[in-house]
Amino acid sequence: MCDIRKIMSRLRKPPPEPVKTGDMEEESIRVKLSVRPSSKVCLFHAPKDLLPSFMKGDLKLMLDWAENECDSIIYWVRQGDDLKDITLHLEKQIKPSGRIWIVVQEEKTARKESAGETISQIQAEITEYTNLLKGKVVAIGGGTSALQFVLRKEAKEPEE
Repeated sequence: MCDIRKIMSRLRKPPPEPVKTGDMEEESIRVKLSVRPSSKVCLFHAPKDLLPSFMKGDLKLMLDWAENECDSIIYWVRQGDDLKDITLHLEKQIKPSGRIWIVVQEEKTARKESAGETISQIQAEITEYTNLLKGKVVAIGGGTSALQFVLRKEAKEPEE
């Protein structure tokens, strides 16, 4: 028979506190961006306060450069970046099963700072000019979202 007291004591535990913007748990960004142990990960323009979460474990970590066969490339967009040119270069650096994450200011924050494009405009631009497909969008805290892109299984037909 089951012990009703044990079951009830589990139900009385308060739920864990939600992660506050800017106060993310160290591993949470790795989990949100599906970074697996033993992965080759390239970070471009990453905020210094997030670097410790990527330096733990057995990741092969590269900062501000990429080499062939990366499992994940995470690129924090800066004002004035040419995303078309950047993603054309980065798509050549990932494994067929790899991911490119483009980290941008969330639309509400971007409007306050009068920064350019919305998330949907960025996704449309990248998928139009590259061999990448858009994936999920993940809020990672601090007013930023990460846009996932993966390689198409079959190359995109060139438009004439």
